[in-house]
Amino acid sequence: MPKAKKQTTKTEKPKKKIVKKATKKPIKKISKATTKKKLKKKIPEEHYFVLVSGQRARNIKELADALEYIDHNHFVYHVNKTRNDFSSWIKDIFQEIELAEEIKKAKNREDARLILYKHISHNFW
Repeated sequence: MPKAKKQTTKTEKPKKKIVKKATKKPIKKISKATTKKKLKKKIPEEHYFVLVSGQRARNIKELADALEYIDHNHFVYHVNKTRNDFSSWIKDIFQEIELAEEIKKAKNREDARLILYKHISHNFW
């Protein structure tokens, strides 16, 4: 019996399997430039933080500076078991949610100042 000839056809390349990699959407980070703008943001006078002592703070740095001079009773007036005026102001006026949560952890005015200054220095340097 005669041998059958192999038919030669164009060699087809094997199809590549396309494997889609699971991609995570990047977490939207707030840039340092945006944070700097928030820290320097000029707010209307009606949004200034007015301490029980009458001292006013126009921004986060001024609040940190003011905490150096208020006494314990004034601090407790703004920060106690039922409220935290500093945290609320930072969240509502500057939309700094993470900082607002951090400031809630402060047990006294020194801790609050440290948290605020750390935030300021981290975002400016």
